[in-house]
Amino acid sequence: MDTSQSTNDAERAERFLARLKPIEGDLERYCRRLIWEPQALSDALQNAVTKAFAAFDRYRPEASFRAWMLKILTHEAFALNRKHARIARHEFQLEPDELASLPAARTEGGQASSARLLHEILEPELIAGLKTLTDNERAALLLRGIGELRYQEISESLGIPLGSVMGNLSRARQKMRAFLGRSERRNATLS
Repeated sequence: MDTSQSTNDAERAERFLARLKPIEGDLERYCRRLIWEPQALSDALQNAVTKAFAAFDRYRPEASFRAWMLKILTHEAFALNRKHARIARHEFQLEPDELASLPAARTEGGQASSARLLHEILEPELIAGLKTLTDNERAALLLRGIGELRYQEISESLGIPLGSVMGNLSRARQKMRAFLGRSERRNATLS
């Protein structure tokens, strides 16, 4: 490799990182809500950044870099969620209270394990509600709520028409309101 190619590669990496650094937190927050397996979070982020860097020559400077990255991350998260769904068909799932009742799920002092604490921190009702949405509904809602993208940017990120974005957002909001309302009523009756 000659020195001019090496210099071009270094400049390209510098330009890419300069655009990536300010939105890293946004990407992580968005991905944390979109991906089902917490262990897959770093894989989704790393894969998306790697793919974006490889395709950085095709990025148009007049376009929103944030929307472009969210689009790549959305596709990566969907792929990992599909992979997890295929694997999950061969596993059984435990509810948090079932997991907490297992002997291995408690510490010496009888406190809940870090897995249960993590579940409580991640707002279980919200996560459960998000899982009731279709991929496009969930992505549109998260891109709008967490990513704070405009409808047109969401349309471009997901590769769907603007009308579909508005429909997906409307359905997602209705489903989440209904789900969270049911959850609130259920919690009130248990108290």
